[in-house]
Amino acid sequence: MRRVFALVFVVLLTLAACGPSTPPPAPAEFTAEAHIIFGESKFTALVTQARPGTLSVEFTAPEELAGLRLALQGSTATLFYGELQTELTALPASNFVALLGGVLLALAQQTPAGLSRLRGGGWTLAGTANGLHYQATISPDGTLTEVSAPSANLKITLS
Repeated sequence: MRRVFALVFVVLLTLAACGPSTPPPAPAEFTAEAHIIFGESKFTALVTQARPGTLSVEFTAPEELAGLRLALQGSTATLFYGELQTELTALPASNFVALLGGVLLALAQQTPAGLSRLRGGGWTLAGTANGLHYQATISPDGTLTEVSAPSANLKITLS
């Protein structure tokens, strides 16, 4: 009987160490620095989500783009630069802001398909947003850390 109890105890401990099978809910609000590689181009931006479905990306580098901000609210995109602002009627399929917004919305709605647990903690998520197939990496605490869309030659690292 002791052997059976010991075996059950070891199995329960092993299962408890595996952690949850889904990531914790994505934070509704956050700000992160984003390092974006799009083809041969490299950008740095400040990404802010005030609530799911709203996203603001303000470029900080290269210098030529510093101060340019793109705000996404649902399907409406607005471009800001200094005192100028214009609403965009469409975003290209390769637009990383729309891709990032779609990934964050899927995480906020806890409806991600293609979720896999990573060895050592965290998750990977594969899906489609804004017409692009993507792979995202989520840390053990539920924070989105990376999104890539190989067909668009795009990689976004958040810190």
